[in-house]
Amino acid sequence: MSSQNGKPWKLGDYVFAAFMSIGIAIASIVTVPLVISIPLPGIRTIVWAPLAGIFLTLAMARLQRSGSVALTIGTLAVILSRVSLIITAFLGVAILVTESVMLARGGYRKKRDRLLGNILFFSSATVAGALIGAYVAGEAFAAWLSQSWILAPMTVLSGVSGAVGWWLGEKVVTQLQKAGKIVSH
Repeated sequence: MSSQNGKPWKLGDYVFAAFMSIGIAIASIVTVPLVISIPLPGIRTIVWAPLAGIFLTLAMARLQRSGSVALTIGTLAVILSRVSLIITAFLGVAILVTESVMLARGGYRKKRDRLLGNILFFSSATVAGALIGAYVAGEAFAAWLSQSWILAPMTVLSGVSGAVGWWLGEKVVTQLQKAGKIVSH
């Protein structure tokens, strides 16, 4: 696999992405049970995004290139396919949306690009999760889709939560830059 700038991914990139995937998975294990019984679309993403966004931002800052989200979240999506194909599907859609936009912007080198990447990923995960869930679950979940007054604010809140994760992640990136562990702009 190579990035947009033609430089191939290195073993260290794969290892770093794998560790960030583990952090994102742990964030899910910690946060999702807190709201699992609340039947609102996107509620799990809203509580997951601030912690997961830290690790996603670290991956973007370290890897910097388009494909960083695909490498990090794609690993998680493949692992979660053993648990739920629905989760894998909506993570895949969110990866496609995020990477398509970020490919046009040139990657994740700048803070504002990482912010946009986080907002896009978590917002599109909420919408994709609702659409795929409605398709699979049928009438019960499809009722949520007919009530856009619920899905729209939940999508916005997912993006805001992703922005909180980005902000926390950038705090960590700053400390790692001072320590010389991450080179970023």
